[in-house]
Amino acid sequence: MDKQKLLNYALIVVITILLVQTFSAKKEVISDVPRDDLQILAPTEIKTGAAFLLNLQNNTSAEISLSNDCPGEPFQVSEYQNGEWLPLFAAAAEGRCQTDDFMILPGQRISVSYQPWQKDIFAELGKYRIEIPFGDKTFLHEVEVQKPGFFGKIWRTIVYRPIYNTLVWLTQIANHNFGWGIVLLTLLLRAILFVPFQKSLKSQRKLQKIQPEIDAIKKRFADNQQMVAMETMALMKKNKVSPFGSCLPILIQMPFLIALFWVTRDGLGENTFVLLYPPLADFNLAAVSTQFLGFDLLASGAQLYFALPIFLAISQFAQMKLAMHHSHKNSSQKPGENPMADAMQSMTKFMPYFLPLMIAFFALSMPAAVGIYWGTSTIFGVGQQLIVNREIK
Repeated sequence: MDKQKLLNYALIVVITILLVQTFSAKKEVISDVPRDDLQILAPTEIKTGAAFLLNLQNNTSAEISLSNDCPGEPFQVSEYQNGEWLPLFAAAAEGRCQTDDFMILPGQRISVSYQPWQKDIFAELGKYRIEIPFGDKTFLHEVEVQKPGFFGKIWRTIVYRPIYNTLVWLTQIANHNFGWGIVLLTLLLRAILFVPFQKSLKSQRKLQKIQPEIDAIKKRFADNQQMVAMETMALMKKNKVSPFGSCLPILIQMPFLIALFWVTRDGLGENTFVLLYPPLADFNLAAVSTQFLGFDLLASGAQLYFALPIFLAISQFAQMKLAMHHSHKNSSQKPGENPMADAMQSMTKFMPYFLPLMIAFFALSMPAAVGIYWGTSTIFGVGQQLIVNREIK
């Protein structure tokens, strides 16, 4: 098999793994707390800007009721300073926290997010302690806020933080509509990456057009792989096709597209306010509308009779079919001549069905905001693919 096919299929595997890891929920980190009537399951370390989620499990046979102080933080938080624990106080914006007490049924686990208070709590580096009174006991949980590692800091500074601040700015100028902010950010980033995307798509199409000649070379020099490689490179050079043209641009774009997905997934939460640039420090989160085209962007994508996952599957399928329209027609390889090539061709035929279904499946459980991002990006990609197909034709 030639190097170009190996690179293309290796890229498909890498992208699939990244998609699975990116869309999958993060593993829960369980603190070192003995199993008790009320068990605390939460991270003991978080990075600045990361949302803190407190999970509480009822290990008794009776219902547990915990008082809620909304708009104050759910449970008392103290910070360790100069050898003592000093209590902190914060208030959530109107409508950002539940007002009812926390009720936990026997054997049930609930999640309590501190995101509405993280602009004032867990924003600074240091050690913090959460106190949860229950009966005649007080359950404690300590968490340390740390700086991101070296590579994490580079990722935030160069990629994530600029994209996040751009989303906040676009949401602000779009009359505080989160949906339009996502659409504008996606279109902006795709426009910035238009040229490398275009080069990648053109390289793929040109490679498809000369595929019959490549197959003929393989057949002619079946017993001499060195001649196959030399003749294939000469053919690519003649047709101005780079063996890496369809891979490198995509690899360059992947970090930005993944960062855009993460920014969309995390939304505009108080925990990420520490990442705002000074001109946006006074951003009014309470004015943001998360309703867009009938979807609640913070709720799962399984809304309006699964309209969003279905749309994503159809649009993703259309994009992939446009990209691979001539890939099967142009091959002169007869079935059975090369078992490995037959397997790869079957995989190529399978991908336009597998990837859209996978995207739709993940869209069911992810926030609708992620689906809006992916749908906007896919529609842009369809338009760009049509342009390339017309130019190459």
